[in-house]
Amino acid sequence: MPSFAEPPFKQFQDLNDNTIISGKSTIQDFESRVKVIKSEHCDLFIYAVESNDENAKTYKIIIGPIKIDITIDLKNLTIIIEVYTNIPFVGKVQIAKTVGNLHDGIMLTIRYPPFIGGSLTLKLDGKNVMLGYSFDALRFHCEGSKVIITLH
Repeated sequence: MPSFAEPPFKQFQDLNDNTIISGKSTIQDFESRVKVIKSEHCDLFIYAVESNDENAKTYKIIIGPIKIDITIDLKNLTIIIEVYTNIPFVGKVQIAKTVGNLHDGIMLTIRYPPFIGGSLTLKLDGKNVMLGYSFDALRFHCEGSKVIITLH
């Protein structure tokens, strides 16, 4: 079933039945869910994951070598945090996990010696969810505090 795409993914045509599918709306949908925050030490990449539950929001955050999965219950502001990293010759490793409440704030120690060590904090500042981070990963040091999500 031969097909072709026009750069940058504007059209796709299946030559068997002449169906044309536009990739433009898919790219725009992805871009609307992505937020990149530039920082002096490490940039943050935040992706809002689509959810079937209107009372919960899920985000994937990448800071350097750390990948953070966050799910927030919007009714009671309970939050589940899972932190991962990729270790050479081992692969993806969960280095921390906790459940807490944004009203109280959460501090999470992240460790996988000798590769990574430090801490993450999440707290609510008005309607803004703040992520504080300070960690060392091999020769890199990442530190900062950023608004990652604004709750409505």
